[in-house]
Amino acid sequence: MLASLAFLVPRLIIAPIASVWVANLPLPNALRPADAETGQVASCKRDNGSMEDSHEQRDGQTMRWRASWSGDRCSVDFRANGKVTFNSDFTDVVGISNGGRLDVTDVDGNTTRRLRLEHDGSGGLVRSWSVNGHNQPWDDQGRRWLAGILIELDRISAEGVEYRYPALVRAGGPRAVLDEVEKMHGDYARSVYLRRLIDSERLSDVEFQRVVAVASRDISSDYEMSRILRAVADRASLENAAMRTSYLAAVGRMSSDYERSRVLQTLFAKSSTNNEVATAAVRAAGSFSSDYERSRVLLAAIESKALAGDDVIPVLETITRSTSDYEKSRVLLAVAGKWTLSGAGRKAYLRAADTIHSDYENRRVLAALVRQEAR
Repeated sequence: MLASLAFLVPRLIIAPIASVWVANLPLPNALRPADAETGQVASCKRDNGSMEDSHEQRDGQTMRWRASWSGDRCSVDFRANGKVTFNSDFTDVVGISNGGRLDVTDVDGNTTRRLRLEHDGSGGLVRSWSVNGHNQPWDDQGRRWLAGILIELDRISAEGVEYRYPALVRAGGPRAVLDEVEKMHGDYARSVYLRRLIDSERLSDVEFQRVVAVASRDISSDYEMSRILRAVADRASLENAAMRTSYLAAVGRMSSDYERSRVLQTLFAKSSTNNEVATAAVRAAGSFSSDYERSRVLLAAIESKALAGDDVIPVLETITRSTSDYEKSRVLLAVAGKWTLSGAGRKAYLRAADTIHSDYENRRVLAALVRQEAR
């Protein structure tokens, strides 16, 4: 039974024990936790650094966990045996299962900090804390250091989402969650928090618009961006003009035709999608380089109830951007099957048919038009 926080890679399942990790993820510069001796914030340049986060479980129970990241002359490493539990805002460890242990090692230039936490046999914790090999009392400086390390871990991996998300909502609602997402470093972590926010809170149009703006600005992964935009489409009406503009601009900034197609098809699958959204989505498909994905969007548009008879012209104009005669034929046949064409719509259909070079496909689409006229 696998439960993993792995991200950006498919899950791997190996019975009876399963483990997953992510490595060599580029991470941006970030602030380091307060220095244990001076209380000052130290910087750790982590350009081209790496990240690993792996869980190993058996029978639903955590056996081993490792999280680590590294950069320019700095590294942080978590290694745990047994189940580790945290306080409500993910700033401290409050429990480790019997026989379990957590080791945290933080190397920052010439300074090495180590913390070991073990089950004391009666439900409590034994903490061993050292700086550069010298044992130190566990005090406020140590607690601030651990809190900073844990929050940094969550901002990279969303490891603490089950703890921090509810605390953020209690503290300041959706705005607090969005403020925190803007401080995160990894696309996966941002996506986890944004999708949790979309799924669990009733957001206003303004809040949805900010979700889209934050995702569009800070998330580079088309896969994660698609997950967020599809979640927004499931819950937001997009009837607000500013929201609709922001949403479609975010779709346009994605580079993967496959992911853009998935987002636009989600819009057409909604019974509440209005005509403005539908026609804008049709035109957005015109920028695709993939004829297949363009056709998928247009066919979804034709099948939806959001398009009126006059909207056939944008559909026909968009399909002429394709080079594949087969894909043009698929869309034109679907158009002829849904709408009875006359006037400007008939002329647009004939213009589109004229771009088909295959005699076979051209005859098919013209025959569909003739059958309409015979009815």
